[in-house]
Amino acid sequence: MSFRLPLRINPMSTIHQIEANRLNAQKSTGPRSAHGKAASSRNALKSGIDAQSLVIRGEKPGDLDALTAEYLDRFLPATPEERLFVDTLIRGDWQLRRLAKVDAQIWEYEMSSAYKLDEDSPLGHGFERGQRPFERLQRRINATERSIKSALHELQQLQSARDTQPPVQPVPAPTPQLIETKPPVSQIGFVPPPQPQLVPTPQSLAPGPRYSALNPVPTACPSAFTTVTIAGGVTGSGVL
Repeated sequence: MSFRLPLRINPMSTIHQIEANRLNAQKSTGPRSAHGKAASSRNALKSGIDAQSLVIRGEKPGDLDALTAEYLDRFLPATPEERLFVDTLIRGDWQLRRLAKVDAQIWEYEMSSAYKLDEDSPLGHGFERGQRPFERLQRRINATERSIKSALHELQQLQSARDTQPPVQPVPAPTPQLIETKPPVSQIGFVPPPQPQLVPTPQSLAPGPRYSALNPVPTACPSAFTTVTIAGGVTGSGVL
């Protein structure tokens, strides 16, 4: 007889749930205080230090986290290269602490495993028994110290070059220029300029004979005859 396990069907999110999740995601803006931002930056910079791979039995991950925070606060790496050397310093320091414990455990192991330990000189007896392990341990310590010195030197060189670089000057914004605009000229039709208007003068308003095209101003003539223009364009002459 066979049994079938009931299938678990995950309900699909409704439109209201999707919209609510989107609004909640917009409210999460990360740390706002100076302390929170500093802690967030340390979390991003210490990505190269993995406590799960560096901590072994007998060691505490919290101790490694505290050591990492101390180095990050001390050097404040600003580039991936600086972070690489800071991580090297952290691993080297952590390794030296571990090797110091190894040294103590070699002493204890050699003295406790001796068939008949010399009670008058137990340390000498243990050292004689663990001579080769101590030599190997010292080589590891020397290599780790050289790695730390090299990383520290390179890190100081990078940060010294970074501090001596001149600050980047902001590019000034271009000065706005005034552009004179002219009204568009109408291309349709032609508008003649306004004609000046004649203003009457006191002389023109005084009583007297009026002269026009039909009544021109008489002109003086040295002869005894005068030409008179009559209405209708007919002219005549006579003796004055």
